Amino acid sequence: MGEMEWDRQEVKRLKKKQLIHSNLLLLFFFILFAIYSQNGGALTVVIGLCCIFLSIYAANLLYVLITGQVVGTKTYKRVLAFDIEHMGKRRWKRRRMIELIFLFVLILGIIVALFTFDLGEASLTFPLDFFPMLGGWIGMNIGQITRIRNLS
Repeated sequence: MGEMEWDRQEVKRLKKKQLIHSNLLLLFFFILFAIYSQNGGALTVVIGLCCIFLSIYAANLLYVLITGQVVGTKTYKRVLAFDIEHMGKRRWKRRRMIELIFLFVLILGIIVALFTFDLGEASLTFPLDFFPMLGGWIGMNIGQITRIRNLS
């Protein structure tokens, strides 16, 4: 498909649908986090789970970069095809490589922190520990909405 063949309104609709999917997934994780922290959950478990989820995301990104095949829904595949064609394959690949390197450094930092620092006594307090994640969630939404609006 050439760039002129893409319907921008359809791409915007698909990106909004993708944003709703990611928001529902994050809402699910935040509800689980709230329940876990209310029951006296350990900080090390939450950090370890974040590391696991980031590793799964990085593995998926690496798979897409190496094979060129996408794992995900039809919406994700179409949005990704548009992004690759819109940015150009080389620029898209360069951005994804930077993202992958950042993820590997972040995952490595989390693993080192888990084994270096004694977090055994640290517990979660629900309202206070929720605000940094809420800020990240709001920031992600602002960024995605801005990118969707800039498609025109």
